[in-house]
Amino acid sequence: MRSSNRQYLVSVDHLRAYAAVLVLLCHGTHMISPFLREIPNSDSHGWLYSENPLATLVIEGHSGVALFMVLSGFIFTIGTLGKDVHYGRFLGNRVLRIFPLYIALIILGIGAHKQGAGLLPVLQSLIGLGNLPGSLNLGAVSSMWWAIAVELQFYLLFPLFSRLLTKRGPVALCKLLAAVAVLRALVWASAAGSISVNSMLYYSLAGRIDQFLLGMVAAWFFVHHRERFRGLLKVGVATALAVGAIWAFNQSHAFHERHATRLLWVDVEGALWALVVLAYVATVSSTGIVSRGIAKVGEMSFSVYLLHYMVVTAIISRRWWFELTGRPVVDAFLTAAAAVLPLTLAAAVVTFNGIERPFLRWRRAYLLTAPPEPTALPPAPKAAVVSPR
Repeated sequence: MRSSNRQYLVSVDHLRAYAAVLVLLCHGTHMISPFLREIPNSDSHGWLYSENPLATLVIEGHSGVALFMVLSGFIFTIGTLGKDVHYGRFLGNRVLRIFPLYIALIILGIGAHKQGAGLLPVLQSLIGLGNLPGSLNLGAVSSMWWAIAVELQFYLLFPLFSRLLTKRGPVALCKLLAAVAVLRALVWASAAGSISVNSMLYYSLAGRIDQFLLGMVAAWFFVHHRERFRGLLKVGVATALAVGAIWAFNQSHAFHERHATRLLWVDVEGALWALVVLAYVATVSSTGIVSRGIAKVGEMSFSVYLLHYMVVTAIISRRWWFELTGRPVVDAFLTAAAAVLPLTLAAAVVTFNGIERPFLRWRRAYLLTAPPEPTALPPAPKAAVVSPR
């Protein structure tokens, strides 16, 4: 990564932390609240609704996954824009980043859930197809692995997208986005309403590719025009737009509906998070103790993401929730914030330092550098001319 951009890694880690905590609070609130009392303001799927925009940010906190994917496209592009990527080393670094903890969980999960294991499911999950039918099903252990599969599929394509962005600029990626949107709409229309919304748009690269690409476009604007996006007011406006859109998404009961407008949400969600990322990273560069603490959570966000679902399930099985207000959704949120979050962070500290960090040190530079210019040789001496006598 260019040295001039290193100072922005802290703000990127802030956003990773926010995304991980958002997903954790969402799952904790949704999973714990049904065990407390009959829940008002929910539909036949048990989904929650609120007129409070901040409450809907938690209720629809699955949007933190979209933020993660925008961030993936953003941070890789900042480091590679204008340069060629060594494909093998890039993928090798991604393996070192993801697979140590992933394989540890696979081994432990199979030991506990042998009935959901088998050679083919293991292979399918390892090669990046864990979001398809037939992959490992290990209960709470594997509940979040679909996102690993989507990330791995994106990693295979990223060097190609990076080269396209470098050679043709953001317009080329926008054309690609439009083409994907058209194809997705045709697939949707041809299925006559029989396609599962979440299978197509939420759990697969077919719906998530837009968010990766929008993160890459945001990185291009950051590298070339970051000053135009700098300012706390711009961060506030971008965040308000994202929260407002999530509130509207919640009010329209869109998560489980099969309306055609759902096709547009992946792009709206991705574009607004890309704007938040662009403004936040261009503006926030604090290195104080609070900033470093939040960044540390972001650094451990992969562990937080993979472990929190098991922590929520463990709390539910032991009935360790709080009943302080008599309002099930509020009490579930308080349990997620005061119990699930600290327990997950404590576990993440152990897994990050014991499993993830040692392998991160093995990563290698994957940017190709142009061969050095050949050193100019001194001109050859002219041959002596012998005059005839």
